[in-house]
Amino acid sequence: MDHIKAGWETVQPNLVGWIIYTVVFGVVVSVTFGLGAILGINFVRGAKAAVDSGGAPEIGALFNFDNIVQDIITMVIVGVANSIGSALAGIGALITGTALFWAPMLVADGQAEAVDACKASVAHAKANFMEILVFLLIASVLNMAGAIACGLGMIVTAPVTVAAGILYYNSSKEEIRSLATADGVTLIG
Repeated sequence: MDHIKAGWETVQPNLVGWIIYTVVFGVVVSVTFGLGAILGINFVRGAKAAVDSGGAPEIGALFNFDNIVQDIITMVIVGVANSIGSALAGIGALITGTALFWAPMLVADGQAEAVDACKASVAHAKANFMEILVFLLIASVLNMAGAIACGLGMIVTAPVTVAAGILYYNSSKEEIRSLATADGVTLIG
């Protein structure tokens, strides 16, 4: 996909900054035994700011708790849905992961609160399911390839796929808003 190539072109000029950002996030998640995953939306928020500005992500963005309640609610909804999906022979996780793909981004971008972000994401996924699924599968394969070298390749592939996802979101934002509105979901921002 073009978004993956564009993700590399976005990350490459500031690769060291992106690597440090990704490693710090990974360490926080690891040392908190996964509780740091609630910072996942902050990770996206900081990465989006970097993509939009053309710079490197700011480490401080990981620890911005201004919207922590909506961030946690979103991560819990997405996590529970994906866990239930995984329990259904893994196939359900493909559906829930695709359907809720935009929810963290919408919250990170200040476009919606948790429940409305999930509804808007589902509305967009209903019309673009295969496109989102293909993107997710390509990003997963790229990250698995990065993980082969004892995980070291992931310090490059993870920032590239995150940047690619943000670029994909940026190019889909108006359609997400339009389809959410058509489904009766009101977005903010």
